[in-house]
Amino acid sequence: MRTTEEWSRLGGLVIAGLAVLAACAVLVPRLLGFAAGPEAEVITALKRTEAYGLSLPIPHSAIPLTSQEVHFARITVTVEPGAKRAEAFATLDFEGRLGATQVGTAGVERVPFVLKDGDWTPEPSAAPRLVAVVAALEARRRALEAADAEALGRLLAPGNPGVAGPEWDELKMLRGRVYRAEAWYIRLEREEAVVTEHWRLQGSLPSRPVDTRGQRSLSLTLHGDEFLFSPGLM
Repeated sequence: MRTTEEWSRLGGLVIAGLAVLAACAVLVPRLLGFAAGPEAEVITALKRTEAYGLSLPIPHSAIPLTSQEVHFARITVTVEPGAKRAEAFATLDFEGRLGATQVGTAGVERVPFVLKDGDWTPEPSAAPRLVAVVAALEARRRALEAADAEALGRLLAPGNPGVAGPEWDELKMLRGRVYRAEAWYIRLEREEAVVTEHWRLQGSLPSRPVDTRGQRSLSLTLHGDEFLFSPGLM
């Protein structure tokens, strides 16, 4: 029979052993990452988002873009001198929602990373080009719903005419106007994005109620850090 002192000593050894295992669980992956280099650490950080999902804040939107499925592939990493900043270039397949709008994308993403407290962190997000496209699309949707020509004009690439034509004239006449994007399917290229939008417009004209659905193709080009529409908005 073990004495109380022996049981206490054994319990202390078990607790110490568990503490060592816990420390290894934290430190070993980091040490392996250091041994593999920053490129491997950045790739690991990006792939980790596939398991945990993404919640991407959209400028001027009260709700984030949330993923249902996300997959990064063909990842290459460039590390700046000093190994404090890096960029990952990858293909991105994404399915998710912005509120009631289904969002799907396939194409090229460029993700800046910064080293913070020993960990590589995407900055400003793990999908900044997707966020920029969705921000432009949502700004356009709000401006169409408000029939705000000035706001729409700010979303156009330089050299493109403002909104005009019969469709715009009818939109302005609608009362109780609601413009919904039921889905945006986005193809991301290096300097542009092509979007298929499924939309629904509701309201009333003096002569009749309006409830129409349609599909249109939109093109956006990259200007600095934002995407602007070219050639048109409707």
